[in-house]
Amino acid sequence: MQFEMREALRAISGLERLERCGISVLAGGVTPVLRNGRAGYAGVVTCGSVHVCPCCSTSIRRVRQDELDQVGQFWECQSCGLVMMTLTMRHYERDPLDALEEMQRQAWKVGFGMNAGRTWREAKKSFGIRGFVRAWEVTHGPNGWHCHYHVLLFLARPLASGRVLELQHLAFEVWSAALVKVGARMPVEVSEKDGKPVGVKIDAPDRGESGQMARYLMKGQDGKTRWGVAAELTRQDVKQGQGGHRTPFEIARDAIAGDARSVELWREFVATATGVRSLYWSNGLRKLLREMGFELDERNDNEVAADEAADGKPLACIPAATWYRHIARHKGRALALLKAAEKGGTTAVRALIESWGLIWGADVTEPEQLPEDGTLPTADEILRRAERMDLAARAEVWRRGFALAEGAVIKARAEHFAANPDAPEYAARAEAAKQAAAERDEQLAIEDQEHAELAAARAEFVRRRKLVAVAHADETAAAFDRLRNPDRPVRTRVSLRKRPKPATVPAPRITPPPPEAASPTCRTCSGKLDTALIPYGRHALC
Repeated sequence: MQFEMREALRAISGLERLERCGISVLAGGVTPVLRNGRAGYAGVVTCGSVHVCPCCSTSIRRVRQDELDQVGQFWECQSCGLVMMTLTMRHYERDPLDALEEMQRQAWKVGFGMNAGRTWREAKKSFGIRGFVRAWEVTHGPNGWHCHYHVLLFLARPLASGRVLELQHLAFEVWSAALVKVGARMPVEVSEKDGKPVGVKIDAPDRGESGQMARYLMKGQDGKTRWGVAAELTRQDVKQGQGGHRTPFEIARDAIAGDARSVELWREFVATATGVRSLYWSNGLRKLLREMGFELDERNDNEVAADEAADGKPLACIPAATWYRHIARHKGRALALLKAAEKGGTTAVRALIESWGLIWGADVTEPEQLPEDGTLPTADEILRRAERMDLAARAEVWRRGFALAEGAVIKARAEHFAANPDAPEYAARAEAAKQAAAERDEQLAIEDQEHAELAAARAEFVRRRKLVAVAHADETAAAFDRLRNPDRPVRTRVSLRKRPKPATVPAPRITPPPPEAASPTCRTCSGKLDTALIPYGRHALC
């Protein structure tokens, strides 16, 4: 289930907006809704992440797929042509996903985008290319990440089979040159095994299949569907990998199952895919379709996800305070509420709410059915609202009564203890309190011992640091002595054929200065002397 998968991915994705998706309240409260047997929540934040969130991805890709299906059928009815171009690139297991995606994006700009050369600009005129819709897809297999583009080309007229092969060969020349220019590997045009195109592949639909081809553009990652072009471009949420390759959501399922390698791959995919457009329309194509009379969906991904989540029959109204206090903070309750809604509707939701100790009508109410045309509420609606307010007031009276009863119980227990202080239950409590105090004292003793050990270690460190300082002062004095006795022979042996062995140097003999030489200032420059130089009465270089 998508909601279960989203709950599990919150902990391993590290994406803030995914952690808030379906949990944070927009305003007022949350409304469980039911549509076509599937439950959801209205009034909560949706992340709109088409690559990472399984819930938002399904809603967005389904809407985009239906739109592309209609666009493909409309374009074919205008006696125009469609072809699907797939662009791949060579890769190895050592290649990181972010580097592959960056080279792929830059190669698109150089070959087919804003920086396209004369070859592709002339090809657009020759083949009548009016625009394109590009989808980004990635899988992972034995050779690492596999990034590729699916591009739906809108042509002014259908192409014959010979012209399709000509366009495929020309597109390969443009794509291969662009990849090499941005630092990627040179792709292969035709496979040596079966002779099929590899780097660039162009498919042309038969008459009546343009809609299905357009649906293939938004295919998904973990289920089965009837593919068309729109599905290939959009439905990454229900697609299955082939030939040992895994789609991102298949990697996510393995990561949820506890596979450490899949967790690393999923986090790498999240870091790279966040911010990458899943579907890109070329400049001017949407405007051209509107001028031709086609009505497009102008909502962005966040708006689509929010509208799809709120669409359905409302089952209850959960205020924000109740949602945060009794549902969002308790793991599994939000998911259990959706399952109850799908299983039994409002009746099952009410039974589950009351099993949590909440009051139906006060903590959770029936959904408000607001008129869409802005008319005033009817008398029946006003009476029902007054009845709910009366029920909420009585629930508040019950809460106060429960609080008073609990206070009376506490008072009765205090009176009982004053009359029977030696009762067995109080003796057992006193013994438990003594044992807890003894354990606490034992823990404090352990902490005191650790503190004493730390203080002893600090004192030992200070002592050793002082010894090092004294040794440094002795070495300084010895250095000054060597300066005063430069004729002392020091023999060193250096070999160019083998590693030099350390020369045996006798311990330096420190000649004590005469007593009359001691002076706190230098006898030569009258400068202040260091403690180690006071016995000598002057600086080493004076």
